[in-house]
Amino acid sequence: MFLILLLYALFATSFPMSKILLTYVTPIFYTGIRMVIAGALLLGYEKFYVKQKISFQKKDLFLLTQIIFFGIYITYILRFWGLSYLPSSKTAFLFNVAPFFSSFYSYLIFKEKPTLRQWFGLAIGFIGIIPILMTSSKSEQIIGELSFISWPELAILGAVAAHSYSWIVMRQMVRQRNHSPSLINGLSMFIGGVIALITSFFTEGVQPIPSIGTFIGWLLLIILISNIICHNLYAHLLKRYTATFLSFAGFLGPLFTAFYGWLILHEAVTWNFVISAVIVFIGLYLFYGDELKNPIDPESDLAT
Repeated sequence: MFLILLLYALFATSFPMSKILLTYVTPIFYTGIRMVIAGALLLGYEKFYVKQKISFQKKDLFLLTQIIFFGIYITYILRFWGLSYLPSSKTAFLFNVAPFFSSFYSYLIFKEKPTLRQWFGLAIGFIGIIPILMTSSKSEQIIGELSFISWPELAILGAVAAHSYSWIVMRQMVRQRNHSPSLINGLSMFIGGVIALITSFFTEGVQPIPSIGTFIGWLLLIILISNIICHNLYAHLLKRYTATFLSFAGFLGPLFTAFYGWLILHEAVTWNFVISAVIVFIGLYLFYGDELKNPIDPESDLAT
């Protein structure tokens, strides 16, 4: 259980660190440079350590293209643009509703019908995000709002929707086409990052990076923690715990992020955040309740 706490404690650092990095560079450029470096590291690992051959059939290329576009390009550009205006804790919290989007896509694409209890959990989960959407920072108000939802909040929800869809496609690539998740992640990150850098050149222009040494230090740190340590630690935990249990435990992420945001960025933790957190937790518990009865993967060598 300690390793699960460590996983989400480390993963939560990516939001405040990204918030800091966005004070040095623009969102699209940050997306590009981070994904190119992280993708190159993953591909290097697959090539020289795992010795995985990069080979895809033509029928797989459409699926891979969707992962690149939705899972990397759209997700991270929207995520980092929204994060540049939102508190890190709110951004992390909104990303925590991803399981609800994934369930909706599974219903549409794979005809996996949720139970009545799961539908109830979904409804509560979506109701739970309303209180936190009722709060707006000064930077959000400057950008503008659509009813009670700010444009940065809509960007984050759009990123969550795109990211959740990409995981549905990833599921097809891994389960039905037998491709390595690390290889797909490496390719999609690298190619998506290159496309983001090209987009940045034409939309954001070439801008100097202030304190480039500090920027590189933060960038390498977030890649090490988020893209390397957390990636491998999650894969290790999947050998012992079910994916369902780890998804449910992901609720710890926004709580750690709220603490880091308060400690490092001096962000306030509002009552709206607390109320939303409690309601969404209830929704997640109802949604995952039946599957949480046995969090240990019965096929694991470590299971007892």
